[in-house]
Formats: sequence, structure tokens, C-alpha cells
Amino acid sequence: MEKIKNLPLMERPREKLQHQGLKALSDEELLAILLGSGTPKVPLNQLCANLLGNYRMADIAEMDMKTLCGFKGIGPAKATILLAVTEFCRRTQLSRQRLKDEQACYDVLRPILNEAGQLQYILLLISSGRELLAFCEAGSVLPDIGWIMKLACKAGAAHILLGRNGWPAFSNTESRYLSELQAASVALGIICEGLMAVGPERFKMI
Repeated sequence: MEKIKNLPLMERPREKLQHQGLKALSDEELLAILLGSGTPKVPLNQLCANLLGNYRMADIAEMDMKTLCGFKGIGPAKATILLAVTEFCRRTQLSRQRLKDEQACYDVLRPILNEAGQLQYILLLISSGRELLAFCEAGSVLPDIGWIMKLACKAGAAHILLGRNGWPAFSNTESRYLSELQAASVALGIICEGLMAVGPERFKMI
């Protein structure tokens, strides 16, 4: 990549993204947008070429602050941007998990609910292909069914599952609530897979 300021306007990374979309960008161009600028001694194009000449994008994503700052032209500010982008991608990658069965749902819910200091309900929104579209904190009381249906429709969910921490036994109130939730789900063509009590080592479903 030539010096960005020497490129025709429509071939500069930011303008290229705006007019042609993300997929039109090379790794070098994408990295240039993230870093924003070079330094007086290391122009942006050279900085990107140095990084990608020796490492893959996946390798850069694994680097820590100290390693990133070891590259000429990268200081704490630029390293922070790369670290933040990596963490953003890590967190959103959760939404591509495939939940093939109840055990897979439990594996998602357990680390979230085990950290909760009090009773907590979590809603899983799942696609027709069993991919996790999103998980939503639903509070410490049984969530409003209309709220769940609205979220499920907005996310395009084909399946939903509600989980909670706490005692393994289910109350009569929870059983009645689940019947109402399943009825509302059926009316919208959504499958309610049940309510899961999540313990540190096992789960129970109704």
C-alpha cells in the first residue's frame, strides 16, 4: 500500500470502506483504519506493512499491551485500540456459538450465572440453526412474557430458553409461568425449550 495521502481519494481505506464496504478492504487497509495514523518516523502504510509482513491478523489479535508497544510506531494509544477491538470481537463471537442441546445451553449459562450474587434469570435467543443470537439478563424475578416475545421477534429467534441460578427445584409459580410462556411462544411460531435451573456442576429442566 502506498502512502495513504498519495492515493486517489476513492482508494484510501476510509473512503473505500464507505463506498465499497468492509469486504473490499485488504488486511493492511483494515489495520490502517484501526490505527488511524503513523508517526513522523514510521508512516502508517509502513507500520501496517511491518506488522502484516511478519504476523497474521490472528497473531496480532493474541498480542498483549507490552508486545504491541514493542513495535516501532505503536504506543499505548494504538495498542489500546487494537486490544479493545480484539476484546469486542471475542465478546460478540459468543453470539455465533452453536447450541446443539441442553448441555450446550448449560455451558453458556453456567459461567454467567455462577458469578451472580443473587437470583438471576437469563434468556437465551437461539436461531433455527441452533446458533446463539443473544443472551439477555432478565432480572431477579420471572420476566414479563411480552418483553421476552418482543426480544425474540426482534432477534429473529426460532427457539428460546430461560435459565436461572439458585435452588434446583421449581416452584408452582415457575411451572405456571412456563406454561404461559410456551403458549405465547407457540402463537408466534417460536419454540420455548423450557426453564433451566443452573447449578455449579449440573442442571435441571422443566
